[in-house]
Amino acid sequence: MIKRFVSLGLFVATLACPDFVFAENLSPFEKAELKRLLSLEIDDLAEQPIQGVLGYDQEYWRNPASVHVIRPEDITEHGFANSVEALRAVPGMHISRGLAYDNFAAMRNFSGFSPQKFLGKIGGREVSQLMLGSANYSVDDYPVAVIDRIEIIRGPGASIWGTNAVNGVINLVTKHSLETQGYSVRLLTQDNGTFMGDYVHGGQISEHSYYRFWIRDQEYAEGTLNSGLPAHDDGYLRKAGFRYDNKLGSDLNFYISGGGATRRLAHTLDLSNRLLYDLGSLPNSSQAQLKALLGLEPTSILTPVPLSLVQGLLLQDFTPFATPAQVLALLPQPGLGTYNPLSWAKIANGTVPFQDFTAVRYERYGELTNDSGHIVAKLDGITDSDLEWSVRGAVEHTDISLGHIGFEWQQTQYDLAFDANRPLGDFHRLSFGLAARRTNLDIQSSVIEPFAFTSLVNLAADPLLPSSYSDSIPVLSYDQAFTEFDRFTAYLQDSISLTDTIEVSIGSKFEENDLAGTGFQPGVRASWLANDSNVFWAGYSRAHRQPSLRERYTTLTPAKVWSNLGGGIWSNVQFAGGESLDREEIDSFEIGWRTRPDEDFLLELSSYYYDTKNAVLASSENANAYEAKDAESYGGELSIDWEISKIWRLRGGYSLARGKVEGDRSYDFPEQTASLTSRLSYSDNLTFVQSLYYTDETQIPSDYNPVTIPSHLRLDLGIVWEASDDWEVGFFGRDLLEPYHIETMFPGIDVEPARVERTFLISIYKKF
Repeated sequence: MIKRFVSLGLFVATLACPDFVFAENLSPFEKAELKRLLSLEIDDLAEQPIQGVLGYDQEYWRNPASVHVIRPEDITEHGFANSVEALRAVPGMHISRGLAYDNFAAMRNFSGFSPQKFLGKIGGREVSQLMLGSANYSVDDYPVAVIDRIEIIRGPGASIWGTNAVNGVINLVTKHSLETQGYSVRLLTQDNGTFMGDYVHGGQISEHSYYRFWIRDQEYAEGTLNSGLPAHDDGYLRKAGFRYDNKLGSDLNFYISGGGATRRLAHTLDLSNRLLYDLGSLPNSSQAQLKALLGLEPTSILTPVPLSLVQGLLLQDFTPFATPAQVLALLPQPGLGTYNPLSWAKIANGTVPFQDFTAVRYERYGELTNDSGHIVAKLDGITDSDLEWSVRGAVEHTDISLGHIGFEWQQTQYDLAFDANRPLGDFHRLSFGLAARRTNLDIQSSVIEPFAFTSLVNLAADPLLPSSYSDSIPVLSYDQAFTEFDRFTAYLQDSISLTDTIEVSIGSKFEENDLAGTGFQPGVRASWLANDSNVFWAGYSRAHRQPSLRERYTTLTPAKVWSNLGGGIWSNVQFAGGESLDREEIDSFEIGWRTRPDEDFLLELSSYYYDTKNAVLASSENANAYEAKDAESYGGELSIDWEISKIWRLRGGYSLARGKVEGDRSYDFPEQTASLTSRLSYSDNLTFVQSLYYTDETQIPSDYNPVTIPSHLRLDLGIVWEASDDWEVGFFGRDLLEPYHIETMFPGIDVEPARVERTFLISIYKKF
């Protein structure tokens, strides 16, 4: 708070004496900050935060970490529907889209596909589903009118943030209700039918109390698969929220906020490789004839293949080598009474190539739902001894159903936290805190129709068969012994000013976690202000990541295999979770340099190295879904911010990321990404925006169809017209260089990725 009043004083002094901006006693960093403050309304000045990663507010340029800040105008000027889309321009972030309704975020290398390895905080809440180990930023997003800023902190930060802050932290901060008085409207419509509308209203109750509420409606148009088939991924998202702020005293503030969301989407499950035929169970003589027929080497191993492929072989013409009848003699078919061919026939959807033959594609459509609500309350103040403190409590409930596989869970979470910081003498600032969390889960599994086998050959005749020979088993089942989890944390950090130019921060987080065990997560950061224009920093942290419930306590039954042994029998292919999986432990190292030779140009360079023990990865063994391995990743990022003139500004970034698992290269994260954004103010009310993004090739594993995502270049163009001080109209073209490209898909579920198509949209924004 003291620093904010200092900034206000500097601003007033600047107004009184414009030459003060260029005074000799100000560094380029300070000049740039004053230049930014000059662009603000004077009523808003004292509310502008100063970013920090040490547990207290600090000038942005002194932060000993790679920090990127996204402001609301960075979202609206590019026509982004939500905040996660704006992360595309952040060095070190990889944003990809594989469906009509979601963008997936990963930070730095070795991030995996679903379980993310950075911490997400939105509106004061830590947003992460224990089941999948990730957050859904599309559902948890806020209207741009209530967003104050989004801080992206890359690098080790476990001593303050704790478990899962492995590669960094994304922190979305919302505005005080005082800053949202009146009303705001934002409408976006896209040429494919996608639509989003936000309405925000704020008012005053008394001299020191304010409120706001908001609503959102978002409609998703159906996308197209890479093959040209419909993706069946249309749906909607409806949301609402509120916030109430009250100034209880000169140094005592209170707020309470909340919200709810409901989302209904269509989704598909690829079942093409879920009903299999074990060619290796055939008699040796039949195997030899089949290998000759297929042109395989005699030593080739015949593994399970889709039953539809085997049935398709009967339709192939092998004359003069064999007739369909001879092929049928080699390949005994499962009896129709052993599975439900009518159920599978109903979900047939086209064909897919399999080696030299064509197999039927089976896709089951189901509804994917997400219903959630939360309440957050916070009381904060400053004592006479300059102790800044806050107490925060939160309750959140989420109900998610994966209808396409018959799996649903409800998660209720209770949080209570105390945070504080206080200067000790002239050279120390102590940050400390305590927190507790209780999570309760209710999980249900059901058998989807194609897997509802009613009878299996030989099962009744041989009661000694193992349990894997059973029918009506869900695709995903959960160990109900694990539905309640507690977490207790405490941290202490001392930031020491060794000299006027060198600061060192040392601290540790202690955690007692039912999922990650008991442990300390120490960290140290240091920064050196070499001169008025250059800051160097370094950081180390021992960070922990807790395995998701999916990785630990679920059993996946993705397929059934028909074997010719004993006259024919079906068995389940199962992958058990790893209950014994320990927490991941990551030694994180980072060094960086930030330079501002003048107030119009900023360059930042950082590099990192992560050494991970017990990294949870998909297992190559059939018995387990996941196993622990050692991994390492390393790379770096470069970013620039150059205000060439009063009307033209360039921002750019480049990232290099490499990862290894047990010494072998991993390619689930693009090795190189880059972005360049140009903002040209043609006049006071007309702005041209151009954004160019490059993403390197990535590889996505899949049970059925592993996919290599080619490198791609994306060009977005936009024109923003400020019709008045309050109204803004934007016209945008996205992905203009090609009709479409692909970016990602769900491994093991999707047959193929969906297209990211060229689109055009219009945005209308009424600001406060």
